[in-house]
Amino acid sequence: MKKLLSLYSAAALFGILFITSCAKEEDEPQPTGPTFRGNWAVSEKSKDFGSSTYNLTISDSSNASYILIAYLYGFNKKTYGIVSGNNFTIPVQSIQGNNVSGTGALKNVNRIEISYLVQTTSTHYDTVGVVLTK
Repeated sequence: MKKLLSLYSAAALFGILFITSCAKEEDEPQPTGPTFRGNWAVSEKSKDFGSSTYNLTISDSSNASYILIAYLYGFNKKTYGIVSGNNFTIPVQSIQGNNVSGTGALKNVNRIEISYLVQTTSTHYDTVGVVLTK
């Protein structure tokens, strides 16, 4: 009887070890907080140029609190934004001879809204509203 009990105990221990070794492995941790990175489809409304659509890319900079926006307003130079939570600010910066500034917000993982100004002359600003979608 003791031999049978020992055999059942060993089998139960082996079963428990076997089952726990087959448990699903944890997925790698996903980044927490908002992510602006990626390729985005742009729907833009400019006071000067009307509606347009194009694609742009948002990437991280070497400093985690900044993002880089490629092709905003058709520029060949990247526009940078300062991230704070789900929002970012585009500080005044000169891009291709125009001063650019504005704000943006991550509305959900598939939508970003941006409002910005482009100073095209010393007295004229183009007002632009943008919706980015994935």
